[in-house]
Amino acid sequence: MKKLVLFDLDGTLVDAGGCGRRALESAMKKMYGKTVQIDPVLISGRTDLDNFSIVYGLLKKGKKPTAAELKKIKAGYLEMLPQEVQVSVRSKKYHLVNGVKKFLEFLAKDKDIILGLGTGNLEQGAYLKLEPCGLNRFFSVGGYGEDGHTREEMLQAAVKRAEKKFKIKLTPDQVFVIGDTHRDIVAAKNCGFHSAVLTTGFGEAQKIQRAAAELEARDFTKDFNLFCVWLCVKKDPKGVKRGRYIMPATAIEHVFFSRTGIDEDRLKMLRIKKYEDLESGTIM
Repeated sequence: MKKLVLFDLDGTLVDAGGCGRRALESAMKKMYGKTVQIDPVLISGRTDLDNFSIVYGLLKKGKKPTAAELKKIKAGYLEMLPQEVQVSVRSKKYHLVNGVKKFLEFLAKDKDIILGLGTGNLEQGAYLKLEPCGLNRFFSVGGYGEDGHTREEMLQAAVKRAEKKFKIKLTPDQVFVIGDTHRDIVAAKNCGFHSAVLTTGFGEAQKIQRAAAELEARDFTKDFNLFCVWLCVKKDPKGVKRGRYIMPATAIEHVFFSRTGIDEDRLKMLRIKKYEDLESGTIM
């Protein structure tokens, strides 16, 4: 059975040293003559279209950009991004996430695994950010920041491209999303996809825990085997069979939950399909 594994970029594949944020700040200054300092927490885990709208609103006192303004911001951002990527590289602020290259090489050997990007970055921006580390070669499809204002739209676009390219039909249970913020988890769940999250990226710990991904891991080195079991490309070391890895139905999983201090409220979060099913409609 084919599986589509969608990777977020910033904080999941690489830490690009804030080059995207700096490029957007520079572009807005050049276009509108005003300086804006962007809070990384505000834009982390969102799509670029959404971020362009948010930052435009900061400069224009809540006003929403027109389609023409968004196109202008996109062009300005992409003009500034290459030089900011190089600034991060030269200043040694550009780093691969631990173990990610080895993990991708391992997955690339599996004929049933399709590797894709599920990133809020614009497509051109994503590949500019990945160019210095050479990870571009692993990804043949993806969903990107111009696919919509929400991560759900972006993930669905990635699935459609994979289906078209490989002439297959994917069920939600065949799609695995790996990110580093609660927004990655929320979008994956709202689409009915599997979700895993790195706890060492740009996400907020409290929101990540509340969002309740199937798998929480530190990185791809320390938790390499956990990811492989979650994807069902390796057998559970304890011999436990499963479809989803972190779902409280087996002894080994109960040990995991005891270790992490999970409670009944979070168990409920694990089992929901869409966050709109909650009374509040949100995770916080």
